Amino acid sequence: MEKGNLEVASYFLQRFVRNPIHIASVWPSSRFLTAQMFDGLRLGHGDVVVEYGPGTGSFTLEVQRLVDSGVDIRYLGVEKDPGMYQFLQRRFPQLEFVLADAVDVLKLCLARDLPPAAAVISGLPLIFFDSKTLHKLFAATRACLRPDGVFRTFSYVHSYPSRSAGELRGLIKQYFEEYESSRPVVRNMPPAFTLTGRRL
Repeated sequence: MEKGNLEVASYFLQRFVRNPIHIASVWPSSRFLTAQMFDGLRLGHGDVVVEYGPGTGSFTLEVQRLVDSGVDIRYLGVEKDPGMYQFLQRRFPQLEFVLADAVDVLKLCLARDLPPAAAVISGLPLIFFDSKTLHKLFAATRACLRPDGVFRTFSYVHSYPSRSAGELRGLIKQYFEEYESSRPVVRNMPPAFTLTGRRL
């Protein structure tokens, strides 16, 4: 593992030890899961991408790569953990982050005069959220997405059969006209599916 990646992973592990419920994994998402999270998202100039719970920036790195390649994406990372928030600001100084709760996403986007988002990417451990919070989150997410906008999150394979994971999938189907689940991304620790909801 490269030194930079090892430093990121080590920091992620430290944050997990301090707050295991909110971090939910001992290791950052792999580049293979990142690729699946962005699969099929045709992001172009002026598109808005919102990310919930960027953590140490595994998914954010893909946004940075697009920006570096010349794609003028407007990005907002919503991070609730103060330590992660500061880490992200240092790692991605070109991108905008806000220390806030994802349920306030619509208010956060309106305050910045952001147009409706092309994509909302979530790294949050949503299966640990209570039903009331999830309903608020999905209602706000849908409201800040444009028609044809995509919400995408992931679910670990070992938790996929659980009741809470089933409820999460049900809510995505409830709030979005189209729903799909990917094949397992086995080259991730632990392996995971991506879950997609799309507005029409």
